[in-house]
Amino acid sequence: MLSYIFSAVVAYLLGSLSFGIILSKVKYKKDIRDYGSNNAGMTNTLRTFGKRAAAFVFIFDALKGTAAVLLAKYVLCFAHDAQLCAYIALVFAVVGHMFPVYFKFKGGKGAATALGATTALAPLTFPIVMLPFFIVVLSSKMVSLASIISGILLPFITFGIYYFKGEPTLVPTVSTALVAVLIVFMHRSNIRRILKGEERRIGSGKPKAEKNEK
Repeated sequence: MLSYIFSAVVAYLLGSLSFGIILSKVKYKKDIRDYGSNNAGMTNTLRTFGKRAAAFVFIFDALKGTAAVLLAKYVLCFAHDAQLCAYIALVFAVVGHMFPVYFKFKGGKGAATALGATTALAPLTFPIVMLPFFIVVLSSKMVSLASIISGILLPFITFGIYYFKGEPTLVPTVSTALVAVLIVFMHRSNIRRILKGEERRIGSGKPKAEKNEK
């Protein structure tokens, strides 16, 4: 039981390292959550500070997910079920990214962290998930829609990977399904804008750090 608790706590604390907020505060002396969509993720960083900043945020938000599950699987799990420890870490790393304890529980939407974690556990996840992601981005110019669809597909992709490998599917599928629900929930405002035809698209404007009025 302690292994599962340690996995959850360490993953949550790692997930709470919101690199969008860290970068905006350290490099730009601003808080990314005061700009654009008020979100701490890669897309809002792209719109506010540009491509290089967005790439930094995406890479490090993904890597913290990778670190969380690998620590849980190989260091924190002791003699218990390593797969369960790792997928507990997946869920809590994503929760930490969304509700970071270091930043007043206001973070990002979890897609990059989930991708980094699931890729570390099942490398085939990356190319399979990114295929529909890029198809949706190229056709709609909406990163939010691509993230939502990829998130919904994640548990189905995970089930397929483990099923065809002949490995247990229950824990990976249930865990990624929970992550999918969280990702969709965090995109609820985007979904409303998409349905109204008001969602911003890639290329709709140059990066501009204009602070939102409170």
